Amino acid sequence: MLTNDQMTPDRFARWARARARLAFIHKHLDQGRTVYSTTALRVVKLTAKNRDQIRATKTGLLVQHGNKWLSHDYTTLTTSA
Repeated sequence: MLTNDQMTPDRFARWARARARLAFIHKHLDQGRTVYSTTALRVVKLTAKNRDQIRATKTGLLVQHGNKWLSHDYTTLTTSA
């Protein structure tokens, strides 16, 4: 059995950040806005029809691209006006 001292620090931090980002996305999608997830090379447009293609897991925020689930942990989230 593990003690608190032996546990990995911030082991649920990635999941907590992913849930916060997912809540931000869902809030703006509920308001009818478009959310853009921006990296250095790509911009992904997320609308209400993409709602089921976004999920938060223990490994981070994932967005479905075709048959793959890609991480969007370190992207910039912006919304349309």
